[in-house]
Amino acid sequence: MTLTTDCTSCADERTAGASFCEVCGRRLTETAEPPSAREDCSHCGAAGAVDDDGYCEECGMQAGRSRDHLEADGGATGAAVSDRGRRHHRNEDAMWLAVGSDAADVVVSDGVSASFDPDAASDIAVRAAGELLAAARHPDEQPAPGNPDETVDLDRPQGAVGLAGAVAHAIAGAAAAVASLAHTGDPRRAAANPACTIVAAAVRGPHVGYGWVGDSRVYWLGPDGPAEQLTEDDSWAAHVIALGADPVTAMNDPKAHAITAWLGADAGPVAPRVRSFTATEPGHLILCSDGLWNYLPDAAEFGAVVREALAAAAGPLDAARALVAYANAAGGADNITVALVPVHPVAETEPKTRELSTTSED
Repeated sequence: MTLTTDCTSCADERTAGASFCEVCGRRLTETAEPPSAREDCSHCGAAGAVDDDGYCEECGMQAGRSRDHLEADGGATGAAVSDRGRRHHRNEDAMWLAVGSDAADVVVSDGVSASFDPDAASDIAVRAAGELLAAARHPDEQPAPGNPDETVDLDRPQGAVGLAGAVAHAIAGAAAAVASLAHTGDPRRAAANPACTIVAAAVRGPHVGYGWVGDSRVYWLGPDGPAEQLTEDDSWAAHVIALGADPVTAMNDPKAHAITAWLGADAGPVAPRVRSFTATEPGHLILCSDGLWNYLPDAAEFGAVVREALAAAAGPLDAARALVAYANAAGGADNITVALVPVHPVAETEPKTRELSTTSED
């Protein structure tokens, strides 16, 4: 039988609440706590190798975070998927999806890696914008003057214009929320303000309003033909191309993806660009970060890959998953986020009024 006695430091360590004495290593608690179940490593596959600090004892990699891969499933109304990719140590993208009857609000944000806490910036941006979009009373939802119970005709041409205004308001709210991070939390945020890009869309029946700041994109894919890029990147390359530079040369320049507009305390006044349209044929609205479109810069090629994903999918979620998988197979050099929303024109045989109820999934 071995008798272990306290060393001169044990009493102080026990008073401080320690389980072990840091000097002699003796256990100071009466009974040991049962070991918690350890996770398998998502990188090398080693069983039970993830330690209490979150690192694999076999390969040394940090275990996955819940945000590394996120999915939002709105059924046939839309879906969104966000993934860390293959090379980044965390997912700095964020997304928001809210769906209702013939309605959807979508927000995608890409954290600026050169800033401090870019993942916090993108997260607060999508939440602020998404909540404002969900709470906004768009023109198509407002009762006609003098009759609070009357639902207004969805075919009014001003419907899409009203959605664009709601998107502008939502992005302004997101900008204020991101700017506020510079004065909260880690003091390093004040020196390198958290920053992100944003792209948002509100869909009500055939009416679509969308807006953006930065280089996250919106595409429209109709029933045939190539995809159409609806946004214009706020980037160095887009700026010099607009001035007449050769597109191939500009996109190959090291400064090509340097953004010229973003959300953050150091961004100055934020002026989102917003647009709207009313669909006259069925199609899909696609919102994505540059983790996807960097591998498909040509609109025709982008459309072909999306169309192939849709054809093989059981619904929007499967298609979004396939597009994320495509980007990862191509290299996964950046975080990847993609959202798909089917848009349908109002059929002549359908009633011209709708009542919208919105639920959210983040």
